[in-house]
Amino acid sequence: MSELQHLGAAKTAFDLEELVTHYHKQLKEEAYAYLERRGIHQETAEHYRIGFEPGKFGFYINSGKLGDFFENRIIIPITNAGGVTVDLIGRSLDQREPKYKSLLGVGDYLFNEQILEQTEDVIVCGGVFDVLSLAQAHLPAVCVPIWMSFKEIHADKLRDKRVFICLGNDEAGRRESVRIQALLQSTAKQTFIMQLPESIRDVNDFFVRVQNPLDSFMRLLNETMEETMMLPIAPDTKNVSIYTEEFMKRHRGQASGVPTGFAALDEALFGGLRSGLYLLAGAASSGKTMLMKQMADHIALHQTPVVYVSWDMTGFELWARSIARLIGTEPQNVLTGKIEPRQVAEANKRYMPISHMLWTIECSLDSTIDRVMSNVERIAGMSGKTPVVFIDHINRIPAGGLPNPPRSSAEHQTTITYMLKHWSKEWGGPVIAAVPSDIGDERLPEGAEASADVIMRLKPEPDGTSANGIRSSLQLLKHRNGTLATIPLRFYDQQARFAEE
Repeated sequence: MSELQHLGAAKTAFDLEELVTHYHKQLKEEAYAYLERRGIHQETAEHYRIGFEPGKFGFYINSGKLGDFFENRIIIPITNAGGVTVDLIGRSLDQREPKYKSLLGVGDYLFNEQILEQTEDVIVCGGVFDVLSLAQAHLPAVCVPIWMSFKEIHADKLRDKRVFICLGNDEAGRRESVRIQALLQSTAKQTFIMQLPESIRDVNDFFVRVQNPLDSFMRLLNETMEETMMLPIAPDTKNVSIYTEEFMKRHRGQASGVPTGFAALDEALFGGLRSGLYLLAGAASSGKTMLMKQMADHIALHQTPVVYVSWDMTGFELWARSIARLIGTEPQNVLTGKIEPRQVAEANKRYMPISHMLWTIECSLDSTIDRVMSNVERIAGMSGKTPVVFIDHINRIPAGGLPNPPRSSAEHQTTITYMLKHWSKEWGGPVIAAVPSDIGDERLPEGAEASADVIMRLKPEPDGTSANGIRSSLQLLKHRNGTLATIPLRFYDQQARFAEE
């Protein structure tokens, strides 16, 4: 059984309230010292039932031990509006990653959301310690737990409220503030984006370092309201710093993204994959799955979580492709058991670091896109980071789970790509999806093209087959934020790998 299945079963195998009580009783001197450094008082820890896991003992989930899942972490319960615990998150006290991790990865709740029934004004923060700092000052605040991006379901919880957005004082925080404000336009009564002083990291840092923090923060709130009231429709001034930061990173060649393992592609994409929808088109047997699996393995090896979702292949078939590439043989030799077990064992040792950050979701005709999204959210909660998601492939996704069943293949592709685009926008992470296309057909349905941020086409070259592999090209047919490019590749089918020319 996979880790995801274990934790899914855990929801009924034990009472979360028992775990909260267990961890809260272990809140000892070491944990209190950490909380004190973060400016969190003992009374606050008691009120929010904060706990601690110091060692490697713990509860049992079925026959599997929870054990050191939260080892050396502060444990913070996440409750629903009724105060019922729905998840636990742990914050490491040392340098181990991820810094935050979730037990169940439940993504539809806000930390401290029970406060929403008591107030018309609320502050949206970047993290749980920001909320705790404000709670101590008797200011109503909520946040999305750890990795999770603020979504429409969170915006709906803030309907008809006056919302102050105060996130981390960096480029990512400023970008996310603008995105959250846009999501709240149709639900909140009013929205305000607060700017912290330049040397302050976040709200928690503000309350730890600033003299008379409550008075200073209230003054900041009032100044934010006054500025917004004078200019109810904000000019581009608030975005200039974001735009300039992005320009300077590109100017210096420091643009960030998730590297794919193909240097020329990463350069064309300004450093690698970013938030957005990437479509990989290509004819049958052009190598789309092999290319995506190679990218997925590279990303996972470098400690970014990856979820590979397939309606086309089994988990065993995908594993065989990775093992074949590590050995340097054809996947068919692994699939048919023709490789020496010793070679597979050696390849598995090299595959283990990849597998720690790679989750394969093997789908059937009953696996709807909504169910897949829910599973990806839970995986992200456990890994503590937003994953890179690979979808293989769009045409296999069943229409049964869609709001309006499509009447044609083009309509099906359009509907699915729109959902994936919306998904990537909510998460703030990359989604790479394979799209089968006929040889010579360069265009996807207009609606699918409109949803994509990047469209790539994998195309074997005519007469490109030789003893040294198959010459192919990866063509960027659409790049919303950059120039088009063609990346020459060579597919070594006898070694199950792509390489740049």
